[in-house]
Amino acid sequence: MSRNSDLAWKTDSLIKRTSISHQIARYVLSMEYDSMPPKVVHTAKRILLDTLACAVAASKSPGRPIIENTINALGGIPESTLFGSGKKTSVLNATLLNSYMLRYLDYNDVGGGGHNSECIAALLAVAEREHATPADFLVSIVLSYEIGERIMESIPGGKRGIEAKGWSFDSRAGLNMPPAIGKLMGLNEDQLANAMGISGPFAPTLGVLDTDLVECRMVKNLRFGFSAYQSILACMLAKGGLTGVVNVIEGEKGFRQVVVANEMDLNYIVDFAHWYILDSTSFKGYCMNYANHGGIQAALNLVEKYDIKPEDVEAVKVKTNARVARHTTLVPGKKYARNTENATHSAFFSVAMAIKERNVGPCQLTPDKFEDPELIDLIEKITIEEDASLVGTSNRGAIVEIRTKKGNCYSERVDVPPGHSSTPFSDEEIEEKFRKAARPYMDDNQIQSLIKSVWELEKLDSVEELTRLMVWKEI
Repeated sequence: MSRNSDLAWKTDSLIKRTSISHQIARYVLSMEYDSMPPKVVHTAKRILLDTLACAVAASKSPGRPIIENTINALGGIPESTLFGSGKKTSVLNATLLNSYMLRYLDYNDVGGGGHNSECIAALLAVAEREHATPADFLVSIVLSYEIGERIMESIPGGKRGIEAKGWSFDSRAGLNMPPAIGKLMGLNEDQLANAMGISGPFAPTLGVLDTDLVECRMVKNLRFGFSAYQSILACMLAKGGLTGVVNVIEGEKGFRQVVVANEMDLNYIVDFAHWYILDSTSFKGYCMNYANHGGIQAALNLVEKYDIKPEDVEAVKVKTNARVARHTTLVPGKKYARNTENATHSAFFSVAMAIKERNVGPCQLTPDKFEDPELIDLIEKITIEEDASLVGTSNRGAIVEIRTKKGNCYSERVDVPPGHSSTPFSDEEIEEKFRKAARPYMDDNQIQSLIKSVWELEKLDSVEELTRLMVWKEI
């Protein structure tokens, strides 16, 4: 090798190590359980308990048997546990099913650059396969949130900014999941960077999976899960020596250029001086797209304060943010929902349900509700309109006006719904969310054991002690 070629290759190697992927890899390798503040650890546990509630509540999702049948046909090494049945299957199969269940009811949190709690399906499956410690599993959750938030917030407008380009914000999964998964699998710096460079080019997710003019379908619930599945493969391949494009974010025709038209602050991604998991995570009290929660809360406040019955209602006006107004009103299937995926994105359905049943939980998202004549009658009395005064109210605010047949008109405004990061749920409220979700499927002893196991996760001998508790049947 000539002196010039030797110098060129050494320079190339040094340049590669300045890539965003390599910088993230070094951040990942530097993070250990003992280096995380107690509040960060506790937040990860809150996220875990809330997420497991979402999975249990989705037990009757129609896609679950479809995916389980596919998994049975595929077979696989028994290395990770399926939620519900407890069957052991491959880490990839478990990720596929468990991801679907976590997302089905749109009950999971908002944080980490999106609904990042979907990361838990893959991370738990990998931790079980790798016999990782519960403490290491918690570290992987934090890493996924921290990297995911940085990637999305590096884009002007964040989640809405990438959606404006035609992509889903879950496009981040191919970038924030390989580092978190790779940490559990013991990858070194080069392997972590290569894993991002293997998964990242295939991960951008089309916005058609959740957009204003297209009805939502079952596949929406795998939007993050497919990329997480792919990220596990990427880590396995990278650990075996397969190389990827390590400058997948900033390189020519990389994520920054192709996905967001060069509108990305790379310095934001690699500024690791802040714990974003602490102030960017919100929890949901209702099974509904989070933008609708202000309207739900306002309607609930009115019907409870004035004891308004469905038969009392003459008309309902919902003033809301631009996204809810567009997302709900442009397609008939969003107004008259006939599946859960559309119902969870419908301001019509959610406000009507709040008035009729004074709750919007798992029990309100069953097939019989979609054809309930009383509910449909209420839906037809609702109008939705955009209100510019609600801009900046956490993007969840709404004003609901109910006019009764007696001529009374009541109005309620909610700027920030309960569970928002600025008005967070208490630990007890998250526990109660889990209890309500699990009671149809678990007895009180199992419920309490699982809650205790999450709060004391580091004391468990293995994560399998937790996955064994995520097995249930209807009782």
